[in-house]
Amino acid sequence: MLRGTPRTWETPLTLENSMWRSRLTLLLCLPLALAAGCDEPKCKGTKCGGDSPDSGVVVPEPETVEADWAVTGPYANCHFKQGTTGTQCGELSSFDLSACQRTTLGSIGKEGVFTTHGRMELSDGGVRYFKQSHSLREDGGTETFNGWSTDSDNMYLTKYLSDDTWFVSRHTEGRFADGGVANVTVGYAGCSAQDSEHFTGCYAVCLNGQAYEKGTFKAARITPARGESEANGLTLVSETPILDQDHSDYFFGLPVDVYVTKNRAYVVSIEGTYQGWGGLTVIDVSDPANPRVTKRIPSEGGYWNGVWAKGDALYVASGNLGVVTFDITNPDNPVLTPVQVQENADAHTVFVEGNHLYAMGDPTRIYDISNPRAPRLIGRYEPPGAASYPGAYVHDAFVYQGRMYSYYWSYGMQISDVSRVDEQEPTHLGAYRYGIDSKGNPTLNSAHSHAGAVGTFGDRLIAFEGGEDWGSHLRVLDVTDPAHVKLITRYRLREEVSIHNMILDEARKRLYIAYYHEGVRVLDVANPAQPRELSYFNTFRSEDPMRGLGFYEGAIGIRVPKVPDVSAANAGLIYVVDTSRGLLILRETK
Repeated sequence: MLRGTPRTWETPLTLENSMWRSRLTLLLCLPLALAAGCDEPKCKGTKCGGDSPDSGVVVPEPETVEADWAVTGPYANCHFKQGTTGTQCGELSSFDLSACQRTTLGSIGKEGVFTTHGRMELSDGGVRYFKQSHSLREDGGTETFNGWSTDSDNMYLTKYLSDDTWFVSRHTEGRFADGGVANVTVGYAGCSAQDSEHFTGCYAVCLNGQAYEKGTFKAARITPARGESEANGLTLVSETPILDQDHSDYFFGLPVDVYVTKNRAYVVSIEGTYQGWGGLTVIDVSDPANPRVTKRIPSEGGYWNGVWAKGDALYVASGNLGVVTFDITNPDNPVLTPVQVQENADAHTVFVEGNHLYAMGDPTRIYDISNPRAPRLIGRYEPPGAASYPGAYVHDAFVYQGRMYSYYWSYGMQISDVSRVDEQEPTHLGAYRYGIDSKGNPTLNSAHSHAGAVGTFGDRLIAFEGGEDWGSHLRVLDVTDPAHVKLITRYRLREEVSIHNMILDEARKRLYIAYYHEGVRVLDVANPAQPRELSYFNTFRSEDPMRGLGFYEGAIGIRVPKVPDVSAANAGLIYVVDTSRGLLILRETK
């Protein structure tokens, strides 16, 4: 069984141990050990013809922007018993399930990967929402629950799964630098099942026997939806796991992005608590059916989350250094260039358009790369109002015909003129915003803008935009007039699965989507008002190693080589990064 790299995963929790410091953050921020309160945008780190959300229906959307998911109040008719303390806090006996339809719970599978949407009850009477994931097994294999794995010696699960009970609790113990002890219990109790894949219930988080957090949740077991097979219209050419060089049974971080040039696939992976430190993996894909790993470069702290190339230069988006530039004159042996533009700032993603490199983070930085191996900083840019807007953070951007489309999380998609970026800073042109309250702040269930693509369709400019959250999906927008962006339609699958990245083949009018648990989706968008699914490949398999560690799993990165990177070897191929399986090369058969 593949695991995280064999470092000090099982050492006591101390502030001196840097790897466990991130785990300590999860223990101390809301919600405790769930990472819900830590799940902010700056954390390191999606058919036609049906009539229900699960059928992939294209739904016309009114001018009043709909949210990604509906606010319905508590998800279940149960509650945590107030006053429950001591060892029973967070255990089955601490939940009042008397009003539940518990006889329905026997239909839920005892194994599989579950995603959950939690509704946290705040002390001031308000609520907060979060999403999580779990992986349960009956064969004695590794299980995961709310960010922890049973590979940890100081974590264990209690499970009661029967015809009228679905209960799982996670127990962890850690020590702080001052000698204090943190005994944490996280308990989830099922209340009723809607079918064999969906159920609701209550949860609680207890610290040293005292309830720290409570609320309700809804959960879904992730299986191939809509009766789908593994693939339709796409075939698997090869699969290359991203593994540690010295320990072939261990991961080399959590793979997240790929760029293909010079018949090489450059895969970046981020640090994962159970998946190693991460870095850059170079894969020779000149023979797509037989890829060969030629180099691994550790990130040595921070995270490497995005990658792009131009000529003999490779640019890596770094969490604590900004842009890291490599010389790939020898494509199998990237070396740092003499000229670096590294700075103590986050670069979440990178993008190249012409002679300019855009690094999205805090904020967007723009570089002149007329000499690709010697980037020169031109300036920094943030659209008006973004600096003070709650949750505003640029995750990605795309430049098309002199306009930059920036995806600013809660601040929506921002459009700026960058046609004269060498001479003047970008000029803000317009935006597409989501649900906001009377004070102009994002509502609880509003969409989050994460990534997109833009192309010309007749006399219109069309943007395809997607979020990254519970219920996130694809929106199709008319951006011809950036001051008056119009929503055309949307494409969505299950709400319990998030969309991620996308690439548009403008000539063929095909949109390629990395859709996490839904795998790869290829849409015919020749008529942007009616996207039509052409093909798919379900990369997600619940039995793969380290599933269920977090909500964002499955197909995460995607690349379809374009000029000048397309070659005889990679024409017609799709390069996909899966968070567990690594690099998958797919061939289109439709």
